[in-house]
Amino acid sequence: MLQMIRLKVPLVLLISGIVFPNPPEALSQESPANRFRGNQGLGAYEECSVAIPWKDQSISKVDLPGIGNGSPVLWQDSANGSRAYVLSASATDATRHVFAIDLANNKVLWATSYPSAKHRLHQFTTYASSTPAVDQSGVYVAWGEPEHVYVKHLGHDGQERWTRDFGRYVSQHGFATSPMLLDGKLYLLDSQDAEELEAGVAPGEDRMLALDAKTGQTLWERKLPTKRVCYGLPSVRTLADGSKELVCATTAMGIFGMDPSTGEIRWNHDCFKQRVCSSTLLVGPLAIASHGSGGGRDNMLVAYDMDSKKERFRIQRAAPYVPTAVAKGDLLFLWSDAGIVSCVRLDDGQVLWSERIGGNFFSSPILVGNRLLNVSDTGNVTILAAGDKFEKIATISTDATVRSTLVASQDMLLLRTYEQLWIIR
Repeated sequence: MLQMIRLKVPLVLLISGIVFPNPPEALSQESPANRFRGNQGLGAYEECSVAIPWKDQSISKVDLPGIGNGSPVLWQDSANGSRAYVLSASATDATRHVFAIDLANNKVLWATSYPSAKHRLHQFTTYASSTPAVDQSGVYVAWGEPEHVYVKHLGHDGQERWTRDFGRYVSQHGFATSPMLLDGKLYLLDSQDAEELEAGVAPGEDRMLALDAKTGQTLWERKLPTKRVCYGLPSVRTLADGSKELVCATTAMGIFGMDPSTGEIRWNHDCFKQRVCSSTLLVGPLAIASHGSGGGRDNMLVAYDMDSKKERFRIQRAAPYVPTAVAKGDLLFLWSDAGIVSCVRLDDGQVLWSERIGGNFFSSPILVGNRLLNVSDTGNVTILAAGDKFEKIATISTDATVRSTLVASQDMLLLRTYEQLWIIR
């Protein structure tokens, strides 16, 4: 496997950054990019010092055998240095690959492969559409196939620490949710299809799993009402007494809160009829999530006030389906699948501006300081000002297929294309 991987440094320089530092202490599990959309799932990287837009550019490209849509995660400590973890998979036989990439030297440290079973996928997804989670003990990955839902923990040395098989997986579109860590527990929304199934296929069942991150032991499993497979990650709400709550969204449950210690459902707001692909975004008392379809006809975003238990607003025009929204201060930014970007006031849902950027988007926007970035499926990176007036700063063309979300750290950007990891320095 390692012999298949080649490092490429392009002659045409595209993007610049500065070298990722290597501090002596380990980052905690609250590191800025330890899960999909970074710390707390906010998609916001306020401390990133990479100049946006970038000039005097260069990218190091690491080839990843197979293809994938999942984003990388980052880890850094004195023992292991700066590294990224990412999933890839063969399009021909569904073999899954877990990669550890040395970000200081632009090379693959190790690659572990797992044979798998081919099955039906959506035309725009892959067998590696999940983002790992990472902490001081190593990396956690998940994937599904018709007879298995696997969750695995590999140490930073690439050795498997534990593996779990949670059985049957029912989906027309394939597996694309991701694990997340909180207080020594690993959580996974194992959502499945119970509607619009092919003849003879028995319905699947939604459940939230909570595992001991060290051992893989099931701490609790909460069965949930099931309609359509959903892919969003939970976010974590801190209550007034210091306790925490998982906030998630599915078609059958709407937006809901769970006790992370027991899986008890504390509340729910039944507001969705279509599939939920985006993750839940928390901004103050607001839980923000969306539902929709590939055609975009019934897309809708809902902002629910968890304190008052009332819906604050709904957005239906140019609402995103796959991309997750992002917030800065009192502004919410929506980036629709069809390339329409809108700025919404959080206190009342008023749309301050809405502009067509163009292109098709499966990636979610991120905030890098006061810049709003997203990348289309044809690799066009659009940079906007994150403000109450529309301002387009730059567009960078990469000519790559991209269906994953950008990742930022204090000193670098990572872009996962279909077949490569781009390390922006």
